[in-house]
Amino acid sequence: MSYLVLKHLVFASPAQLTAPAPAAGQRSWAAGARDSRSTSWRVYFVLVLVSLLVGSLSLLYPSTPSYDPWGWLLWGREIIHLKLNTLGANTFKPLPVLFTVPFALFGRAQPDLWLAVARSGAVFAVLMAFRLAARLTLWFGAGPGERRGVSRFLALAPAALAGAIAAVCVVISPSYVRDAVLGYSECLGAGLVLLAVDRHLDDKPRQAFLIGFFPALDRPEIWAFWGLYGLYLWRRDPGARKLVAALFVLVPCLWFLPELWGSGHLFHGVTRALHPRKNAATFATCPFCTEMRAASHLALGRVQVVAGVVALGAAFVIWRALARRASGLGAAAREQAHRPQGIVLVLAVVAVLWFLEISAMTQYGFSGNNRYLIIGGALVIVVGAVGWGLAAWQLGVLLGRLIRPVPGAAVAALAAAAVFLAFPSWVGAQFPAHKLNRALRYQAELREDLAKVIARAGGAGKVRACGSIETENFQVPMVAWYLDIEANDITDQLPTTIANRGTKGDSPVILQARDTGTAALQPKVPKNKHYTEIKQRTFNLFEHCR
Repeated sequence: MSYLVLKHLVFASPAQLTAPAPAAGQRSWAAGARDSRSTSWRVYFVLVLVSLLVGSLSLLYPSTPSYDPWGWLLWGREIIHLKLNTLGANTFKPLPVLFTVPFALFGRAQPDLWLAVARSGAVFAVLMAFRLAARLTLWFGAGPGERRGVSRFLALAPAALAGAIAAVCVVISPSYVRDAVLGYSECLGAGLVLLAVDRHLDDKPRQAFLIGFFPALDRPEIWAFWGLYGLYLWRRDPGARKLVAALFVLVPCLWFLPELWGSGHLFHGVTRALHPRKNAATFATCPFCTEMRAASHLALGRVQVVAGVVALGAAFVIWRALARRASGLGAAAREQAHRPQGIVLVLAVVAVLWFLEISAMTQYGFSGNNRYLIIGGALVIVVGAVGWGLAAWQLGVLLGRLIRPVPGAAVAALAAAAVFLAFPSWVGAQFPAHKLNRALRYQAELREDLAKVIARAGGAGKVRACGSIETENFQVPMVAWYLDIEANDITDQLPTTIANRGTKGDSPVILQARDTGTAALQPKVPKNKHYTEIKQRTFNLFEHCR
């Protein structure tokens, strides 16, 4: 990786990261105030462009959305036709629907357009994890200083190591690639959260708050953190109060008013979320414990341990700094909040609180899906990666006394990388690529075969005309999308108290499939009636038209 690429990934100007933070009273809180240290938007343009390119090229791989994304796609099309129905499928979520509504104008391309966005968001989160980890490492002082040329490039080795560890660990964290490939939105939300943190480092709190508005449309768990940041901005920047108030009102409106339109009940989504599937973590003996265990497996142990050490070290440094202040502790605390140790401590604390919040909600009755933990996991990974970068930097300082300082930094980074890689439970245990590839290809085959079997049956119109339709419950929104009907019109194995669907059994049309390659075929075909059968690899269509 060239120095130019590192420069775009890591920082806008070296002075921003190597100079000490100014005193709290010297910082500008006026929106739009010129700050020569602020990251150029060209940097973000490059990162977004790379993300979109990779996300779009990923469509060359066999692709399909999963259960929730098909629901968002279905709702986007229904909103275009002013007939939203949220009684079937999953819980309404505003962020993806902001994309699926305009994408519905492109007809059959809508699913692939959303997949490109979701996967691009996942790539962007990886790039932002690299950037934040490297940037914070440099901010602690592990930078090239005034060096030029090759020596400057070599001096960036500890920061590059931190960024690489962060990026790789995000990619191999459990289910990250799977969720991204299948079109879930949590990876995109994590990228937006990391971007908001980056703008806060640039002393752009209005922009950080505005960016945080979008992940608040993806996960309600973020409301507490985003809301507190909004109150902080309200107090620090009176000129931003209209923005804060407007977004505080807009978030619940975008979450609940579409549910009122689509179901007739303002809190239907909450009710639906409190009736998860039987394999959800909330049905474990101790849901809170189950979710916390899942959180503990989100990153490699060596990253989590180092993150804890860095957080404790930062807390100790901040405590010492505050203890030396005889007065003005509030000003001192604000000053520490803009120093690297304050930032890493806040990131660590937010991550722990995030895990506790998700676990408490799982205990209460929400599903506790592992993808809900992705944002907290990304923060832990960034903090831990910074710790590895700092360790390489300090080792480089020691080696610099024996050899020249700059080669010492490079050698130290290589040594730290070797130690990091030497631990057991590396990529193979965290990232079962072969198994994941097989599962993703099977899901893509379901989409392909459904389209083929409907075409062989004479098209969506003829299938609809045959009568009521029944299918395996995980395929409901996809079948509804391809048949251009509402998810609530399809019968499946979900309890009627949740799905509010019609009576099961003896449907004139049965679309039979397996949820996974090893699952049983569902639904069962009644034996007391004669059905015409059309078979594909993964989907079977049975018709009994009157």
